[in-house]
Amino acid sequence: MTGRQRGPAPVTSLPFTPVLLRPLPHTVTPFANETLNSYRRRLAAANQTEFRIMRNPSHWLQCPLNELERLELISGQPRTTLLWALPELRHHAPDVIPPPETFIVNHRLACDLCAWRSGSNGQPIHVYIRGFHDNVCIRHQRWLSYGHVNDSKQINVSQAPEIVRAQILLDQLERRRGASVLLECYRRCEKFWTEVDNRALVHRDREAVLQRIYRPSTGALPDRFAVHRSPRLKRAANYPQVARFTKLIISLALQPELERRVAHITGETQIAFTRAFPLDRHPRGITIPWLRQELGVLVEAVAKCLASTEPKVEEQAH
Repeated sequence: MTGRQRGPAPVTSLPFTPVLLRPLPHTVTPFANETLNSYRRRLAAANQTEFRIMRNPSHWLQCPLNELERLELISGQPRTTLLWALPELRHHAPDVIPPPETFIVNHRLACDLCAWRSGSNGQPIHVYIRGFHDNVCIRHQRWLSYGHVNDSKQINVSQAPEIVRAQILLDQLERRRGASVLLECYRRCEKFWTEVDNRALVHRDREAVLQRIYRPSTGALPDRFAVHRSPRLKRAANYPQVARFTKLIISLALQPELERRVAHITGETQIAFTRAFPLDRHPRGITIPWLRQELGVLVEAVAKCLASTEPKVEEQAH
């Protein structure tokens, strides 16, 4: 007897099944301006779970919550705490805390002492930088830019208080002019000062700072050539002058356009520079014409950056 052969049962689509989330046993407080991946890794390490669980709790179940809602649930942290500390989450709730004016993709390790005080338990904390001018931890007097000297040491600048004062000065300029404006102004001024440094026009102050922040390795003899080969040490030593130079250029750029152009032609712009930063030597050849021309170009470029934000500043004042 032949029976009817039955084919395979038809495949029916499974209904949408949301993934169930619950808070993790141990919570971790986020660090100010911490990257999202850095916080996920620290949260996973504290609960001895995998990093991927923090990003996608399940491979086959869908989660209807957005990143902010999901992290709020599993971390046990208040929503406002996450929004203030993690800039990447602010686009999920712009009505609570607006996203940053200028979002910088560059990040670095946070100050070791600040991380230890926040209870990092040795876990590295990566934070977004506010701009190219954000280089110093004012509280602990440590140079943070360009990473570490080695895996466990940051540059201590307590013997060079002018570096800390330079960071305070740039923070004041940022609050006064706005983050996006200072970001562009400082970038241009630091690039110009690098050329001035390469031409050895103003070295006296830099050398004095450099000798105070240089720390040879334990058991090693001081190497004065290693100091000049380190871009981190040179940048830190130039930092006070770059900060003062940025303030000078902004003040010159705020003058009326006609006064600025007359100052460029008569050489007053160059005189203002040499008055604030006396040259170590009298340059020869084309250095002085180059200095006069490039200072004028820099002042006009910064003036254009400042002019683009004037309407916004006036609206905020009213």
